[in-house]
Amino acid sequence: MLITDEALFIRLLIGHIIADFLLQPRTMVIQKNARRWRSGSLYFHAGIYAAVVMMFASTWKQSFWLVPALFLSHVLIDGWKASRGDRALGFVGDQLAHLLILVLCFFFLGRSALDPFKAAFLSIWESPRLLVIVLGYLLVIWPVGRLMNVLTDRFRRQLGDEKSRGLELAGLWIGYLERLFLLTLVLLDYLPGIALLVGLKSLFRFGEIKDPANRKEAEYILIGTLLSFGFALAVAMSAKVLIKTLP
Repeated sequence: MLITDEALFIRLLIGHIIADFLLQPRTMVIQKNARRWRSGSLYFHAGIYAAVVMMFASTWKQSFWLVPALFLSHVLIDGWKASRGDRALGFVGDQLAHLLILVLCFFFLGRSALDPFKAAFLSIWESPRLLVIVLGYLLVIWPVGRLMNVLTDRFRRQLGDEKSRGLELAGLWIGYLERLFLLTLVLLDYLPGIALLVGLKSLFRFGEIKDPANRKEAEYILIGTLLSFGFALAVAMSAKVLIKTLP
């Protein structure tokens, strides 16, 4: 059985997000930025990335060249990013370069034979619409979360010791959950739920932002909330458009 071109490319993107975000802890990123080309984490992560993307491509019998190509390109791109530092421009350039490599791999792979699986699993694995939904959830969790961390870093530093208040990593998980809920509500066409989500967050945050002494923190929360909702809406609406156009 042949896989569709749409499913192949979406699976490459899913493999990229899982390998480059979910399977790359923050400690590994810090070590790469500190030691750059001398970092063992750089090469270890590139190996994991190549293996995961190859697994999602499901073309290991026909395209053995994919693993060394992905490994070498990832080492070069991440090494360049480490030399640029953990900044917004470096992050965007890094992801665009990885996307270009995946596009090139996609064009070289074309249609590939897929090992037989159960019929039910194949129907999911080869469904571009379902894969778009999976890709959307992955995007709003890890790439969007990492991008927001980079974009708000300058504001977070201005909070000083104030940022230590509250539960550790609570803000991170709140961002994850609100983007997941927002994406789900848009995909289900339940738009009143979006207003309810915004209202609930405003209600719970009111107690900490009503004090004028907390103006910096209030502005930081507002910037983070707007970015989080904006990115989640952009991903959700893009996913809906793709779902309508894909077979």
